[in-house]
Amino acid sequence: MATTAGRSRSDGAPARRSKAWRPAQRLALSVRSIGGESTGSFARRLADANGIPDQEFWAMFGTPVRKYGAPSDPRYSDGYLNAAALERLAVMAGRQVRELQFALPNLRPHRLLPEQADPVWDWPWDTSGCFLVRVCEVCARIKNTSLLSYLASDTTWQVCWDHRRWLDNRREPGTDAITLDALPEVLDAHQQRVVLERRLGAGGRALFADAYAIVSCWWNVPALNAPVWRNRQHLLARAGRDHLRVAPLVFYPEAVQLAQALAARERQRLRRTLTREGHYRWLDKVAAAMDRWGIPSEPALDAVEHWADQHPPLGKTGDLQAARPMRGRHRRLPLADNAHALNEPLGERSCLPWKLGELLTSELNPAFGGWAVHGRA
Repeated sequence: MATTAGRSRSDGAPARRSKAWRPAQRLALSVRSIGGESTGSFARRLADANGIPDQEFWAMFGTPVRKYGAPSDPRYSDGYLNAAALERLAVMAGRQVRELQFALPNLRPHRLLPEQADPVWDWPWDTSGCFLVRVCEVCARIKNTSLLSYLASDTTWQVCWDHRRWLDNRREPGTDAITLDALPEVLDAHQQRVVLERRLGAGGRALFADAYAIVSCWWNVPALNAPVWRNRQHLLARAGRDHLRVAPLVFYPEAVQLAQALAARERQRLRRTLTREGHYRWLDKVAAAMDRWGIPSEPALDAVEHWADQHPPLGKTGDLQAARPMRGRHRRLPLADNAHALNEPLGERSCLPWKLGELLTSELNPAFGGWAVHGRA
C-alpha cells in the first residue's frame, strides 16, 4: 500500500503531499494463466484466490486515474495499467512482466497508459479496441477457474481448437459456446489461419483482415452467399438461427482460403514478379474457387478486384528500398503502409470498406448510413 510524505516549503506554504509506495509483495496464492485473458478477469481471479475484495486489490498496485475511479465488472469492460502498476501486479502475481504481457493482451506496450512516476490504472466504461469473449468452459475447468473469465479479443469471437468450440461475446441466456463437432472444416480453417499468420507475420494478419472484409461483403449481399453457408447454419441448429452471430463461423473456411490466395499474389507483387498476365491468371483461379463455393463469380469478383486495385504490381525499376518478402522457412510478408492498423479490431484492420453486419444491400459498396456490429468492450 502507499504512504504519504511531505516536505516543508521555505515560503511557509503548505507542503504538497506525495505518495511513497512500499515495495509490492507476492501474494500467498497464484492463479494459472489463461492465454489472451483480459486484465480485469485475471485480476479478479487472483483477488478471489487470495480473499481480497476487488476495490482493495486494485488499490494494492495503483491509484485510479479518474476521480472516484473503481474496478468494474470484467464481463463488460476492462482495466488498463501504466508500466509502474504493471510491475507491481507482476510481483503480486509471482510472474515476470514479460510473462503477464505475453498472456494478457491489454498489458502489452501499446495498451499501457502513458508513463507516470506513480503506478496508476484506469477502468473506462467502454473498452475500445477489443471485445470480451467468454473463456471456453473446458479450459476454465482445466485451469480450475470459473466461467466468469473473459478473453480480450480483437474480434467478437474466438476458436478453442483444443476443445472444438466457437466462443463469442454474447451474454444472453442460451448463448453458450458453440460446439464444432459437426463442422470440422471450421477447425481445419482455423489451424490453416494460425499457420498462415505465423509464417507470414504482420503481413499475414493484414491479409486475413482483407479476406475477412471481402467475405463479409459477400455475406452482406444475400445473392452472393455460398450455399454451404446455409448448410452450416442448419447444422448449428438453434444457434444457427442467429444469422449475425454465426456469420463469421459459417464463412470462416472460405475467408481463410481467400486469405491464402491473397497472400500468393501479394508475395509475387512484392517480389516484383507479378505481371499483367499473371494477375489475370490469378483472378481466374480465384473465380474458379468461387465457382466451387457456389458464389456467383462475376459480381463477387468485383470485391476482389477492388482489393487488387489497391495492391497494384510494382515495376522492376521501383523503389529499391521497398520491403520485400524474406526468404527461408519463415517467409514473412512486410506491411505496406498500415502497420498501425494491426492494433485495431479485425473489422477495422483492412484497407477495404466492407464490414460484417452492414445494412443488407444489393450493391457491393456499403449502403450510406449502414450499421455495423460493434459489440460492447
